[in-house]
Amino acid sequence: MAKENNNRKLKGYYRFSKKYPSPRGTGYAIGESRKMKKKERAGKILLAFLLCVFFAVAFVAAAVFIKLSARPLPEKHEDSDAPVTVEDIKSLKAAYIGNEALGDTGDLELALDSAAESGCNAVMLDFKNSEGVLTYSSSLMSAPEGAEYNEINQAVIEKIKSSGFMLVARIYCFEDSSAPQRTGAFVWGNKELTDIWFDAPAALGGRVWLNPASQKARDYLCSVISEVSSLDIDCVYLQSVCFPSSDSAGAPVFTEDDSSLNKNMILQQFLEDAASSARNVPLILSLNGDAREGDSNLYGGSLFDSAAAVCSPVISAPGEGDYAVYAAELCEELNESVKNNFTTIKVIPTLTDSGGADLPKRLTAAGVDSFIITP
Repeated sequence: MAKENNNRKLKGYYRFSKKYPSPRGTGYAIGESRKMKKKERAGKILLAFLLCVFFAVAFVAAAVFIKLSARPLPEKHEDSDAPVTVEDIKSLKAAYIGNEALGDTGDLELALDSAAESGCNAVMLDFKNSEGVLTYSSSLMSAPEGAEYNEINQAVIEKIKSSGFMLVARIYCFEDSSAPQRTGAFVWGNKELTDIWFDAPAALGGRVWLNPASQKARDYLCSVISEVSSLDIDCVYLQSVCFPSSDSAGAPVFTEDDSSLNKNMILQQFLEDAASSARNVPLILSLNGDAREGDSNLYGGSLFDSAAAVCSPVISAPGEGDYAVYAAELCEELNESVKNNFTTIKVIPTLTDSGGADLPKRLTAAGVDSFIITP
């Protein structure tokens, strides 16, 4: 039989080869192989470390990108450093008009003339008042028996718009003494959830509240916001987005186990749902106390940065000094702080009319480019 030719080169090993195979068949076994093995191990450790660093940096970068992508892109304005993207409310100067003025055309005209003379370009109306009454034509809930109010109809809205004003729709949220009876979303006075909680003794006119921890309550409020946003309004002002608290009544109870209740997370989620329900209508969130620090009882923390495009801290008149100057200085600080927010992009303060009829003009002169005046 002919001998088969095999042209494959065979590599031979001898006892003193530098690359004599180890028992595993890889690596180095003798001579300087120990140094080579240490070098290989050090290289593998370095590679593993670099991969860990790479993945950590990639994770952080992805998290930052996701956060930034949720923030609206700011517009640049030559005369303002504030990153305002909602054009209609960048210089909102609103005066509150009570519901009683809507019952007569003459009374409404007087209120609008007064707002114009003071330098305001917007008016605020209660579309859902603190009693929970819906003052517009709604399919959600009829007014309680005996409730007296003037309906905000199309004629009222057209009158305001034709007079050149923007319209701010105020909605009281969890401060509502009508809806709990219809939805069953009460705040409770005991852990057994059998006694209804009132924000003051009955003899002093205590009222019930919608329970912020109740999904029924939050869904109802989002439905109200959706209906109001479909009307010809410019923005929605949300009041009493908070958990109720009272020194003159017993401690309120919201769930069977409030020890695990995350108030801030509940309110933040509600505001996200509210913003979605409002669609393209911007939300203004009213805040009490220190807007940046927040309040553990009311908000479970801070709502300074939320899904609302604008936060509106309530600024009370100082004990001494000019109200307008005080508000201007505080607003400058808050608008500087809001630049670090991801979603809330502007501060529009809420002030009381205790500052006098000329307060709007004094605020403008002090450099406050937007504000809301309430009783």
